[in-house]
Amino acid sequence: MMSWRRGALVSAAVLAMTGMGLPAAAAPVTDPAAPGDHVPLSVEPLACSSIPANHDPNVIRVVYQVGLDRSVSPKVMLAAFEAGWVESHMNNLNCGDKDSLGVFQQRPSQGWGTPEQIMNVSYAATQFFVQAQRNEPLYPNYTAGLLAQSVQRSCCPERYDQAEGKARAMMDEARGLVGGAKAFTGSPTDFNGDGRDDIVAFNQGTLGDVYVSLSNGAAFTGTSVKWHEFFAPAGETPLTGDFNGDGKDDVVTFTHGSLNDVYVALSNGSSFGAGVKWHDWFALGGEVPAVGDVNGDGRDDIITFTRNNLADVYVALSTGTSFAASAKWHDYFGLAGEVPGVGDVNGDGKADLVVFTNNAAADVYVATSTGTGFSGTSVKWHEFFSIGGESPRIGDFNGDGRADIATFTNNAAGDVYVATSTGTAFAGTTVKWNDFFALAGEFPYTGDFDGDGKDDIVTFTKGTLNDVYVGVSTGSGFAGGAKWHDFFGLNGEITL
Repeated sequence: MMSWRRGALVSAAVLAMTGMGLPAAAAPVTDPAAPGDHVPLSVEPLACSSIPANHDPNVIRVVYQVGLDRSVSPKVMLAAFEAGWVESHMNNLNCGDKDSLGVFQQRPSQGWGTPEQIMNVSYAATQFFVQAQRNEPLYPNYTAGLLAQSVQRSCCPERYDQAEGKARAMMDEARGLVGGAKAFTGSPTDFNGDGRDDIVAFNQGTLGDVYVSLSNGAAFTGTSVKWHEFFAPAGETPLTGDFNGDGKDDVVTFTHGSLNDVYVALSNGSSFGAGVKWHDWFALGGEVPAVGDVNGDGRDDIITFTRNNLADVYVALSTGTSFAASAKWHDYFGLAGEVPGVGDVNGDGKADLVVFTNNAAADVYVATSTGTGFSGTSVKWHEFFSIGGESPRIGDFNGDGRADIATFTNNAAGDVYVATSTGTAFAGTTVKWNDFFALAGEFPYTGDFDGDGKDDIVTFTKGTLNDVYVGVSTGSGFAGGAKWHDFFGLNGEITL
C-alpha cells in the first residue's frame, strides 16, 4: 500500500538536523567540529598492541566502493579517507580506545552497531557516509577534515585535514582497485516485459545475489525475490538493458580488474538466466560503461568512456547472443570528472551521448549517433544544469519520444530540476519538477514505473529504513513522492 512521501521526508529531515536516532558520538551538536572525547589510534597507539604502518588495500577498496554506491560528494569521500587514515591507517582493527573497533574506530556503546557489524568494513563505511552526508548540507563551509570531525568527535580535530595528502593518494589507489567508475544516469529496467519498469538490487557481496521487485503500476511487489544467485560481485559494474531484443530487460556486468570481461544474464520474465560472457575485453580500469541502443536495431549495446587524456568512446554492438568487437565511435568526449550518460535525445531511435561537466560551469554536451559513430565534440545543449555535487539523470519525462535531463540536488532541499529536449537542445534552467525528493544519502533513478510512456523518478532511501519512493511524471512535473516499497535496496547494494 502506498503512503505519501512528504511527512516521511520531513521526519527524516528533522532527524538529520536534531541527531535523533543517530549514533550518540555522531549527533550534530552546537559546534560539531570542536574537540570530543574520542581518541584515534594515531594519537594513542597503545590502545592496540600494534598498528600497521600501511593501509589495507582491501579496506580502501571497500570504503571507496561504498562511497561510489552512495553517490557521495568528493568532500564526503575525502573526509572518509582522512578519517580512516587517522583512526586506523585504513585497517580493520579489532581493538582501539575504550570499545572502539574497525576502520573508523566506531563504538558499540555509542550506537554505531554491534561489534560484529562494525568489523564489517562495508557496514562501517556506510555508517560513516550516512552521517557525513547528513552533516554536509548543515555545515557547507566545513573542510573535509572538519566534516570528518563532525562524524568522529575526536579529541584532535586538526588531524583529519593534516592527512589530506595521504587520503588523496589512497583514493587514487582505491579508484584503480575498484575498477571502472560508476555513472548511473539511467537504463531500462522492465524485466518482465509488461511495459512498466521494475527495480533491481545487486548486493555486490561475496554472494552476488540479485533481487527484483516488479511494478504493478502503483507499487513494487516482492521483498526478497531473488532473480540470480551469483552475478556482479563486489568491484564490478552492473547495468540493465534489452540485449537480445525480446522486450524484456536483462542484466549486464563489467568485471573491470585484470580481465575486463562482460557478462550478460538474460531475463525470462521471472528470473535471470546463467551469466554468459558476451565480451572478453571492454571497459578497462577507470573507464565508465553505459548501455543503449546506439544503432537503432532494437537491441541494447554497450558503451565505454575512457575518461583519460584521450577521452575516447568505444562501442560494442549486440548481435543478440554476444557483443561484437569494440570500435571507437568518438575520439574526444567525456573528460575525467565529468558524468557521462546515454539517451535518445533527438528521437531518431538511436541512443546518443550526453555528458554533464558537473562543475561550476555546469555545461551539458551532446554527441548524436549516426548508427556507426557519434557526431559532435563540443555541441553544448545546455549551459547551466547539474552543478557539482548534484546527481544528473536521463529519461523521457514528458513522453514525446526524446530523452530529457533531470538533476537531483540530493541535499536537505531535495529539489529536482528538468530540462526537456527540443531535439537540438535542452530547454529550461531552473524549471523545478519536484521540491522535496531524494535527500542527502538517498539514491535517485528514473524509469516508467506506471507504464504511461513518461519516465518517472524513484529514490532508494537506504539507511535504516530502506524505503523506495516514486514520483510519477505528469508531463510537466513529478507528483509528490509515494512509498512504493518499504524494504528494498540495503546499504552497500547497487539499486537501479
